[in-house]
Amino acid sequence: MRVLDIYGRAAGGLLANGLAFAALFAAIPTTLLVLGLGGWITAGNPAATDRLAQALTEAFPPLADLIDGAVKALSEGAALTSIIGTIGVIWTVSQLYGAVDVAFARIFSEHPERDIVRRTARGFFVVVLIGAAIVAFVVLISLAGLIDAVAPSEVPMASLVVSFMGSIPFLAVVATVGVLAIYRTLPPAPPRWRSALVPAILVGVALVILTQIFMALVPRLVGVAALAGSLASAFIALAWLSFTFQALLYGAAWVRARDEGADLAASAGLGGSAAAAEPGGGGE
Repeated sequence: MRVLDIYGRAAGGLLANGLAFAALFAAIPTTLLVLGLGGWITAGNPAATDRLAQALTEAFPPLADLIDGAVKALSEGAALTSIIGTIGVIWTVSQLYGAVDVAFARIFSEHPERDIVRRTARGFFVVVLIGAAIVAFVVLISLAGLIDAVAPSEVPMASLVVSFMGSIPFLAVVATVGVLAIYRTLPPAPPRWRSALVPAILVGVALVILTQIFMALVPRLVGVAALAGSLASAFIALAWLSFTFQALLYGAAWVRARDEGADLAASAGLGGSAAAAEPGGGGE
């Protein structure tokens, strides 16, 4: 009940829907940047682009149609796509981080929010981290493809890397680590590790399961997608992102409840260890 109360007071449902819209707009330029960098590094090799698109699709199945659209945009020129993607990522990701920071400030309302200067600086730092992750991702897939081209074998390295990165255990570990980092760094005052660990594990696993559910539902919505086109794909992606952020914010409310419970337990322990008052003291 405490978790539901924290989530309700923060209007978690409205926050999650707003974050879903922001994340959808951030996903498009990020995908363009990943594929654009891949095309630039591999000198426009279509096979490498296909491997990157496959890896992104396996990691984020509900965004499959958006990734396909990014592949078509990439065919018009990797350099232009990378420039557009870079500008878009800097703007949309920094704005998304600001929205997530505000949402966590609503959940952890017992502490004052960060000022606009610190929030903006942290947003650009997140952009730098995401940029480094994108470069590492592109280089890894490209190197795997290069190994296949130079030393072909019965077990293609590129396909093996893509399959491993799309496997449920790997995604669950990555999601758990990412959620734990979010729960420790985004609240205005960092909660205890033990308060954030259990919610991070359960939410990370829940996000992977949720993604698999949407992946199973998407083929059954082919008729709807054929009728409404990209609009249906956007709604599917929005629904997935909305549920994802709801799970993340419910977990944040749980972290706060656990942290407050630990504070109460510590206070009770300190009170219980105090020396007993002398008989009759203060009673006259």
